[in-house]
Amino acid sequence: MHDIEPFIGWLRYYDPETDEQSPFFGTEHSEFTLDRGVYEYLAHPLWEDFGSESLLTKVLYVDYDEGFAILEMFGVWNDLLLNDYRLFMENVLTLMVGEGVNKFILVMENILNIYLDADDYYEAMQDELEDGWICLLRVRPHVQEQLDEYGISQYFFWSEGLDVLFWRKMKPMDLYMQANAAMRRLQP
Repeated sequence: MHDIEPFIGWLRYYDPETDEQSPFFGTEHSEFTLDRGVYEYLAHPLWEDFGSESLLTKVLYVDYDEGFAILEMFGVWNDLLLNDYRLFMENVLTLMVGEGVNKFILVMENILNIYLDADDYYEAMQDELEDGWICLLRVRPHVQEQLDEYGISQYFFWSEGLDVLFWRKMKPMDLYMQANAAMRRLQP
C-alpha cells in the first residue's frame, strides 16, 4: 500500500502545505519515513492523516474565489466502526467550508472498500454546504453499490460521464468546470 501515491501533478497550481487556509497547512512530509497508515498497513507519506485509522486524504487543489476543492481519498471508508465520514467532515470539510469552499470533488479510485451505517453525518454535511455539493469521481462499482444500498448516495453527485474523464491530464479548473456544468444540468 505504501506504493500508492496521491496525485502530485497539480503541485505547480496548488500546495496545501503552503496554503494558510488549508487544514494541512505546515504539514511536513518525509519521503523516507512511512508515518501514515491504513489500519496496520503503511501508506505513502504524502497522504494526509485527519484522525482516521482507515482513511487518508490529499488536498489536490483549492480555489477560494470559486469555492471549490478537489481531494483524493485513500483506504477503507469505515463508518460502521470508525466514523470515518464524521472525522473527515469535522477535520477537513467543515474547516474548508469555513474558508468559503462549498463544492467538493472527491477522487475515490483508491477507496478499496466502504462500510456504512447511519446517514446522520451525511445529512448534517449537506446542510452545512447549503447550495454546494460533493461530487464523487471514479467510484469503484462495489463502493457505489454500498452507497446506494445504505441510501448514502443521495448526499453525493456521481456521473458516469465524469468518471470517463482523464482527470490527471486536465487542469484543476477544467475538471471543476465539467463537474459544475453536470451539477447545473441536474438543477431545476
